[in-house]
Formats: sequence, C-alpha cells, structure tokens
Amino acid sequence: MNYILFDGPSLRDFSFTFKMTPRSKSEAIRVRTIIRYFKQAMSVKRSNSVLLLKAPHTFRIQYKTSTEDHPYLNRFKECALTNCSVNYTPDGQYMSYDDSDPDGRSMTAYELSLSFQELEPIFDDDYENMENAKGSFDHIGY
Repeated sequence: MNYILFDGPSLRDFSFTFKMTPRSKSEAIRVRTIIRYFKQAMSVKRSNSVLLLKAPHTFRIQYKTSTEDHPYLNRFKECALTNCSVNYTPDGQYMSYDDSDPDGRSMTAYELSLSFQELEPIFDDDYENMENAKGSFDHIGY
C-alpha cells in the first residue's frame, strides 16, 4: 500500500513571455520603458538605514475580459517577480532600426520573459471567499 504524506503548502510559480516589436520611435521608447520597469521593479530597494533593505515591488496579475476578471481562466494571488530576462535577438540575429536619432535606434524585436511566484499558498476557503462565489461554479478559481 502506498501512502502520500502532506508535506505542506507550496507556492505556485508562473512564467509569461512577450514578444514586442516596435513599429515606430514612440513604440520603441514604450517597449524600452516596459523592460526597464520590470527590471527595476524586481530589484531590492535601499532604505535610509544602512542596515535595512526594502523588499522589491509585488504584482497583482489578472486576466481581463473587457473590464472584468476573466471567469474561465485561473486567478493569482499577489506575486513577486523572481526573474526578468530579455532576449534582444528573438529572431535569431542582431537587427536594429537605422535612425540618426538615438531614440530611434531600437532593436527590431525584444522578447521579455517574466517569472512570478505567489507570496502565499492557495487555501481551500479561498474558493469560498472569491467575489461572487456564493457556492456557484461560475469561476475556474486559482
């Protein structure tokens, strides 16, 4: 007879990959701003005290349909960004736009990979406490 022992709750990991291909100078600036935001957001923050550090930003990830949470995709609890990597040559070779303005010399494509980990485990009563749950199965849940 085989037994499975409960080893304790675990924290879920999620990964997302986005390919971004700017088509104009303003889109190139926006793409670089997005990449910079995630890289900086996962960094440890300095405090005024030399002895203490502050935690990086956390994220509330949601799948949306129109303005509502998508009922048929999973939900997430608050997450920490554990990895942020950028592939600057997602098409297999170095390519950048030729522009006299440095802001216009963007790469032709970027691939941003983000890995997140939830900060707390999923509990049974989380399903009961979901908005509009009331015992119905109109949401996939976590």
